Amino acid sequence: MKVAVLGCGNVGFNTLRAFSTRGYQVYGYDPLPQMRERVAETFGSDASLTDLTDVATVDAVFMCVPTDPLPLSGAADLTIIRSLVRELSIIESSTEWSVSVVVQRSTCPPGTAAQLAASFKRTLFAVNPSFLSKETQWEDSNNPPRIAYGGPEQATKILDRLYEEFPGSPRYVSSSFEAVELLKYVENTIDTVLISLWNEYLAYADAIGLDRAYFVELCSAIIERDRFATTLRVPGGAFGKWCLPKDLKALLQSFEQHGVDAQVLEGADATNDSVAATVGENPVPTRNLLDLADGRTRLAPVAQDFLLKATTPLPRGGKRG
Repeated sequence: MKVAVLGCGNVGFNTLRAFSTRGYQVYGYDPLPQMRERVAETFGSDASLTDLTDVATVDAVFMCVPTDPLPLSGAADLTIIRSLVRELSIIESSTEWSVSVVVQRSTCPPGTAAQLAASFKRTLFAVNPSFLSKETQWEDSNNPPRIAYGGPEQATKILDRLYEEFPGSPRYVSSSFEAVELLKYVENTIDTVLISLWNEYLAYADAIGLDRAYFVELCSAIIERDRFATTLRVPGGAFGKWCLPKDLKALLQSFEQHGVDAQVLEGADATNDSVAATVGENPVPTRNLLDLADGRTRLAPVAQDFLLKATTPLPRGGKRG
């Protein structure tokens, strides 16, 4: 199958690389010359597309364009992906179009895919978010921690074929666009809540004068009870890395638009803002902080060392209002 990726930044380039490694013929399109050059250098000059109409003859098109937060509200900026879909729908109706499925790989609020899918008259649409950590982009693309996609049955069957060569990853396939869109936000924001919660525990421990060595003991003990085996996160810094703050703020904005209270998520955001302003981000790469073994999350040695040597107490915070 021929696969085209639109938007060849972190997610897009690694998506191309993962499919290319498995023998698919890949093509990349990006408006930035340096991105197109990178595609040409890595996958061959024919793989770098300079005109969007060139995607008309591939089998599957993956949209991997930015949906960064809007400056004032924090909502996901869907300007680029909406513009891209408009252009593709015009190409669909005016050229020799053989694309079977267009895939929304960019992280978008639930409800986005249904709106975008309506722009296509004869092309299937699917959602297939990426689950990448900043420090392990290629590893998470090559061996995904999760593969999730949703859409009409004909569309998910095409993605079944595309992902045949990715065995071993947890798989979630749904006929609902919204369920898969929400899954990405749920996973990332669970992490934000847990990190902020543990930062509050650490701030309280500092406030009552508890030696950090005892706090590390507590962290080691909490996971021994089965129901808390994976709830440990490493406090001591803000979760300022890549998708977590972006997705938290986007989901908060979506909650507000739908008139839903988000007191827990708002609290996580407020605590993180306070930690970020006081001590900054945790300087240790996320992948090095926790060991996952036997279904339990444990503090890695580097995380224990970081907690024991940290000298700046975490802020006690305050009510946002």
